[in-house]
Amino acid sequence: MRKSFMGYARPDGSYGVRNYVAIISTADNSNFIARRVAEMIRGTVPICPCFGRGEIGADMELHIQTMGGMGANPNVHSAVIVSLEPAIAEKIAGIIRAAGKKALVFSMDECGGSIGCTEQAVRAAKRLIIEASLEQRVEVGIEHLQLGVECGGSDTTSGVVSNPVVGRVADAIVDEGGTVILSETTEWMGAERNLCGRAANPEVGEKIVKAIQWYEDYIKSIGVDLNGFNPAPDNIKGGLSTIEEKALGSIKKGGTRPIQDMLTCAQKPEKKGLHLMDAPTGGVENTTALAGAGCQLILFSTGKGNPLGNPIVPTIKVTGNNRTIQKSGENIDVDLSEVIVGSMSLEEAGEILYERMIDHANGKLTTAEALGDLEIAVTRIGFTV
Repeated sequence: MRKSFMGYARPDGSYGVRNYVAIISTADNSNFIARRVAEMIRGTVPICPCFGRGEIGADMELHIQTMGGMGANPNVHSAVIVSLEPAIAEKIAGIIRAAGKKALVFSMDECGGSIGCTEQAVRAAKRLIIEASLEQRVEVGIEHLQLGVECGGSDTTSGVVSNPVVGRVADAIVDEGGTVILSETTEWMGAERNLCGRAANPEVGEKIVKAIQWYEDYIKSIGVDLNGFNPAPDNIKGGLSTIEEKALGSIKKGGTRPIQDMLTCAQKPEKKGLHLMDAPTGGVENTTALAGAGCQLILFSTGKGNPLGNPIVPTIKVTGNNRTIQKSGENIDVDLSEVIVGSMSLEEAGEILYERMIDHANGKLTTAEALGDLEIAVTRIGFTV
């Protein structure tokens, strides 16, 4: 296995696998400006949230942290931030600047409406993308890689092929001194004992139990009990009858190494190794949280298929289901279906996936990138007021 990848050096000591200028909208009422700017300046990427106005307390803090985290992601060279007003935009910019990057703010209030804001943002984005074009890739060790692991459209093949193969890659990265984040808290229900047994210390184990218990209590508070059944129709159709059955397959994508810490949603880890993240299960929300935490790549295990990708983090689709390859193979990056028929071992599949991952780290486009199937959604905590 290759022990290095080609990355772009960043001021904070990280390395990106892409070199984007991010056009970040602070809220849904400035998304159209971010999209206009990105359409006009090649090489820029629009980051457009669903909400962002009328949020208070922890809800607004999470919004700012996640949006700022995406701008600070190693795959981003610099950022242009557009908004209705400058206050929230400057807070997001502050997170990006703390990573040593340029973050320029343009608001409709101060630039003369949407037309003036668009004009000034376009001019700034043009300057930044030319600066970014001077950057060259350098060879760096796997210890500089932070990988997010995700699953969606799960079925019986997920737990026996794609998830455990992703887990083998996760172990390989951790063993080389890199970082892996396993999230989707509700997909750990029924597998708590397995995860707590791998916690680096009792405190981490307690965090895992509390995170799962919070979701169980919340779900019961609205009159629902997930224990003993599976709420996702596509999962049931794919042969996963209960949430516990799904969880025992889901956690396999995190590998087998000790769990160093339990992160909050979109929190950047402070140490190397395997981490858990308390983030919602929905694919778009979850990949957004992983991007906000600084992951340069995401391995996305899918059984029945799922096309989505993240705008700034290459999202590599992996399946072990031959029917999915036949039906929607255009959305899959790595086909591991030979494991099911016995012509490929899990060990061989792990080696293949690892090498394909390095190819994408070195610049190969994912299917989601090529097709433009890219989206973000910042997790909400409360109602807009």
